[in-house]
Parts: sequence; C-alpha cells; structure tokens
Amino acid sequence: MGASLPTALVADPDPLSQQQLVKLLEPSFRCVVANSLREAVLVLQRERPILLVLDPDQPDGDGIMLIRQMQSHPDYSRVLIACVTKRSAIKDKILAFQAGVDDYLVKPLTQAMNFYGRMLLLRRAGHIARMAR
Repeated sequence: MGASLPTALVADPDPLSQQQLVKLLEPSFRCVVANSLREAVLVLQRERPILLVLDPDQPDGDGIMLIRQMQSHPDYSRVLIACVTKRSAIKDKILAFQAGVDDYLVKPLTQAMNFYGRMLLLRRAGHIARMAR
C-alpha cells in the first residue's frame, strides 16, 4: 500500500522534529528523511518526491540556497516545498517565498492538524498545476 502513496522528503536535522513531521505526514505520504542538505539532494535524485518539508537550518548549509537551486532545475522545480523552521521573522518568510517556498510554518508545530491540512492542500495544488501543463 505504501508504494502507491506519493513521496515526501522530510529534511530536518533534529530527530524529534523528523519523527513528528513523519508521523503527521504518513497517512497521505510515503516519507523519506534526510539529516542534512547533502542527504536531501541524494534523496531528491533517487526518490523524486512531490513534497519537500525542509528546515532551512541545516548542519551543512542554508536550505534556502537548496530551494533556489531546485527552482532553477527542471527536474526539481515542480517539487512542492514547505519550510518548517524556528525562523519567525517576516524577512525570513519573505526570503523563503522569494526563493520558491510554497508554504512556511514556524516551529513548534502546536496545531498538528493544521500542518497536515496545509500539506494536503499543497499536494492538491501541485496535482492541479501538473494537470494544467
């Protein structure tokens, strides 16, 4: 059954955040995790996820740079991207949206169902956009 679910990549260096995000996404996504940007790139190449849930604060760099690179690459420009981060300043949100993020949530995720619902909306929006092309 899991093979028929779309793939979501959870790229978060914090194991507790990873567990929380995977648990929230698993009803509708097959989840793969990455602990760094390097791992995230390898998973992107291997798995071709439809959704990337990314904490931009990675041990090997800033995830916003990865988002910019993804937007300029035809194989990855259609991946839906949600930032889940402790960065709550408006300037951080604007930078993320300018880079190509589709949604931005601030940790801690106190309303788990809100996160899950937003990821389902992203999935539906991505499906509609792909159908329109």
